Amino acid sequence: METKETVTETRSIFNKLSNKTRSIFEALSDMVHKGVTVKEIAEMVKHHESTQKTSKTLLGITYNFYKLKIQDLMFQLEIKQGAIKQILYFKVYTSDHTVFTYRSYEDGLMLNDQIKTDHLPEIVKASK
Repeated sequence: METKETVTETRSIFNKLSNKTRSIFEALSDMVHKGVTVKEIAEMVKHHESTQKTSKTLLGITYNFYKLKIQDLMFQLEIKQGAIKQILYFKVYTSDHTVFTYRSYEDGLMLNDQIKTDHLPEIVKASK
């Protein structure tokens, strides 16, 4: 279970990301240093005031699609509704670089994985 401190810290990073004077690269770098997980970012996208949400029901199952753009950083999130909500797909990217892509059916990135330096664009790594 997430602690209140972790949620507050993740919100703080998103607020900084929304600040036009702060670069997206600084905010992404903060995510790495604070140990933010894929699931925490997905929750922030889901509840962000600028997120666009659409829903579709297919064969009796409702899917929610969330899109958010902050500066040049884009977020796409797909969640299957039901007794247990399941994140099916989550992608964070810029026009030049995919920060990360989570797919529930793949063995790669997991929801509780922390964002790592490997996920960041080269320009962020070079600025350290």
